[in-house]
Amino acid sequence: MSTSKIFLTEGEFGELFGREIARITRVLSEIAKDKCSVCKGKCCREIDCGLYSEKFSSCPIYEIRPRECRFHFCHEVLDEAQLSQEDKELLETPLKDLLKDEKERNSELFPLFPQFPLDSEGLTSLGIKEEAERVIKAFEDGELDENQAGDLLKSFCQSTGK
Repeated sequence: MSTSKIFLTEGEFGELFGREIARITRVLSEIAKDKCSVCKGKCCREIDCGLYSEKFSSCPIYEIRPRECRFHFCHEVLDEAQLSQEDKELLETPLKDLLKDEKERNSELFPLFPQFPLDSEGLTSLGIKEEAERVIKAFEDGELDENQAGDLLKSFCQSTGK
């Protein structure tokens, strides 16, 4: 697997970061499912996700979301998870690598860092911003249903070849 790939399946994420980090992020993601449905994507709005729409019932590319999304959890989720100290330290490992300014490792783990892959600039650099905006608009205007919009967005993301 190419480490420069942006959109990752659960298995690819585990290959890149290891089984233990993948296990911890899965636990957090399970807790987040309930929290995110209540707040209607507050985190998605905060990170200015270009694929976000209040009309989606959940993340339209959840199965292939970028590694940055897999590490992004609100305090409510982190507090409820009651992670062990060892789990917290494991979860912070990739972030510590970034703060050490180990450029080679940083670019391997987070290829667009410090840019977020799903904000406007990230989608532009991936070459899918205009397509994504068209799909979101068509979905919000009722021209596409949720499944159609999600499938198109996943298709654009997977076609980036990254």
